[in-house]
Amino acid sequence: MKKIIILILTACLAVPGQAQEKFTRGFEGKNKIFIPKNSFGGGLSASWRKFSLGEDEGYTVVSKYVGDLKGSYSSVGVAPSFEYFFADNLSAVARFDYSLLGVNLDNASVKISDDLGLSISGQYFKRQSYALAAGVRYYVPFMGSKIFGWFVEGTINGGFVQSMLYEYIEGLKQGTYDANWKLALRVDPGICFFVQENFDFEVSVGLLDLTWNNTRQNENQIKNSSGSSLGTGFNIDLLSIRFGAHFYIW
Repeated sequence: MKKIIILILTACLAVPGQAQEKFTRGFEGKNKIFIPKNSFGGGLSASWRKFSLGEDEGYTVVSKYVGDLKGSYSSVGVAPSFEYFFADNLSAVARFDYSLLGVNLDNASVKISDDLGLSISGQYFKRQSYALAAGVRYYVPFMGSKIFGWFVEGTINGGFVQSMLYEYIEGLKQGTYDANWKLALRVDPGICFFVQENFDFEVSVGLLDLTWNNTRQNENQIKNSSGSSLGTGFNIDLLSIRFGAHFYIW
């Protein structure tokens, strides 16, 4: 009887000991270093677009409502960047952004109904922007991979934007000029993958920002006005998707 009791007690003590084994998802032992300390990185994001708007050639936009369309659209953007890794997978990053946008609407007619329509001609828009960003970026290898990884970037961004919306009336240029100063805190997640030992491609998207804007406006070199705003957003900003390529020196 005593032997039976001892066996039962031994079994009861053994079961909890087995149940308390460490739970693991298998990440231990995998590579944790994606980009090593003291590495340098440099990259460039660039874009260029130009096309005409019209019914004879180029694009016809919403032809059912817009007719006699003549114009053009062009944009160019370049953003060089630099990284220094002061710890494994953790870098200080700096980036400069420049973009130029131009829209020329020589002629367009908008038909809302058989009796209601609107004709537009000689409208032009130009925008030029400069921005500087500085912050940190943290990389995480995907399932221990040395090729695929994701990152989170936090930066302070400062920028200046000039824009003009104008037209020619009796040979005179008339319109509105805007000068905008911008300061923002941003969080941008992204993914990257190496195609060679020291060369990768990446895609990032805006997620969280806290932005302050100050705008000064001048109309026809006569009327001046100004305004400022402060706001935050927490959503995936598809307009801020960034494609880039980087080269690293270990």
